[in-house]
Amino acid sequence: MEEGSLFPGSISLSDLVASASVGIVATDPRDIIIMMNSKAETLLNIERENVIGRTLSALPCYEEVSQHLNKCNKAVLHKSVDQKLLIAKGPLLSGGKMKGTLYFLQDFSAAEVQGGLQYCNLEVLIDGSHDGIILTDHEKIIKVNSSFLRISGLRKEYAEGKPIAQLADNPHVCLKSIYEVSDMARQQKKSVTIMRTMHQGNEIYVTGTPIKCDCGVEHVAVNIRDVTELQHLKEQVSRLTALYLSTAKENQLDKIIGGDVVVESPVMKRVLDLTLRIAKVDSVVLILGESGTGKEVFAKLIHSLSSRSNGPFISINCGAIPENLLESELFGYEKGSFSGAGKDGKPGLFELANGGVIFLDEIGEMPLSLQVKLLKVLQDMKAYRLGGVKPVKFDVRVVAATNRNLLDLVREEKFREDLFYRLYVVPIEVPPLRERREDIFPLSWHFLKMYNQKYKQSKTISSELIEILEAYNWPGNVRELQNIIERLIVTSDSEVLRPEHLPRSMSLQGAEDLLEKKEGSEIPSLTSAKEQVERSMLAQAVEMKRTTREIAHMLGVDHSTVVRKLQKYGLSEGKRHRSRRTERHA
Repeated sequence: MEEGSLFPGSISLSDLVASASVGIVATDPRDIIIMMNSKAETLLNIERENVIGRTLSALPCYEEVSQHLNKCNKAVLHKSVDQKLLIAKGPLLSGGKMKGTLYFLQDFSAAEVQGGLQYCNLEVLIDGSHDGIILTDHEKIIKVNSSFLRISGLRKEYAEGKPIAQLADNPHVCLKSIYEVSDMARQQKKSVTIMRTMHQGNEIYVTGTPIKCDCGVEHVAVNIRDVTELQHLKEQVSRLTALYLSTAKENQLDKIIGGDVVVESPVMKRVLDLTLRIAKVDSVVLILGESGTGKEVFAKLIHSLSSRSNGPFISINCGAIPENLLESELFGYEKGSFSGAGKDGKPGLFELANGGVIFLDEIGEMPLSLQVKLLKVLQDMKAYRLGGVKPVKFDVRVVAATNRNLLDLVREEKFREDLFYRLYVVPIEVPPLRERREDIFPLSWHFLKMYNQKYKQSKTISSELIEILEAYNWPGNVRELQNIIERLIVTSDSEVLRPEHLPRSMSLQGAEDLLEKKEGSEIPSLTSAKEQVERSMLAQAVEMKRTTREIAHMLGVDHSTVVRKLQKYGLSEGKRHRSRRTERHA
């Protein structure tokens, strides 16, 4: 199936909206603008990037529109002496439930507005709907849209002009349903919905709504929604999601990287490549890096990809436990071995990790008195419990980590040299965030998505904020970035996170770093700067996401914007995933 197609032989809803010759604006139940097509941008003389994610009040014509549309569902907006916009609104429905509001805009002359059916006969408007729309008067069908022809399989001449009375016994389910809801809507003077099954098995919801136009003629607008088609779309999305997150062996890496490890920079890709290779063997691993760089994430990745993935992963911070308790925690104790000991004794963490991985975090903080015993344990894979007389054997893989320079500690005689070389079999150095700034953008979106889901928010990040984040020095590394994103989501009252929402000290430091970074370079024009940011964000999004739809969702813009911008900057989607699939099948 080609990208952008929802069903074989049909066009996508996004393409339909993007190519409509009528302006379309969609809002969610809170009146937050979630979509705007190119025609609406032209008619309102605004850029959608400036209003997506903001409330409807961001539109320049908001006050006049809200004043008229509060009274009815249609209005004429006077933009100038000789230009008028016809604006209509209607519900945005999904699964029969109200999900927001649709606003339709059309440029009309005064003569067009006053003639014919006025607002009822807006051919372009109804043709832009994904649902089938049929307009009837008290005698015949006067208009059907292209979606009705797609759903029903009929040609236009078999529907338009047909007398309503002759549809009562028509064998075609759609035509007979039009008669039924039209008749009931006129009699009951309210909207009526029925459900029918077509001959090919598709279920449809048919709704008839009575409309009385200014000319006095009573019409019935009929809406036909193919719920089976929508269900197929839902199932297809579910299948694609299941495929992407499959736990099959060849897809486990995609799942793990997509969940916890966000890698874009070349230096981190090299670290990841090394991690993947050593995960398959049982060597001792020493992970080096500053606090907050994500050393435990890589330790868990090694465990997840190793033959010990079904065994336990036991983590202990050697610097967080008092020295007099650390030995009993690591190696356990027998009953009565010391005052306050449990009556049944206690197994140590090495025992609990049997068959799996034990992660010794902050190994540089381990006291010298225990380093000798740990060295013996690593050599023999057995240990004596505190107060015990028989050794306890176990089979564990040791992964250690530290933010300190162990060689300096060895020279200062604070760390045993023989233990250092026992641990320093396969070192992995995780660089600080300031040395891999390419990861800041995808990490920010990763944490944004995570905390949006946690706190039931729908916030997005402005390009200006991304620029500040990429310039900041990040002394706390990834942990600091994660905390900042969470803080912005829970404290900001705006749907779009901007530099002014940052803590003042961080905002000033980020601005200074940004200024220093640009010092000596020629200041670009605003247009050029915007294009640079757009291209950079799109290029990074292309590397992260498989399709233009996923890119659009991640960046918080509509699909047509992504397609247009990719063409503008000569970028193509899905490069990373295509290359990975090529390597996999090679």
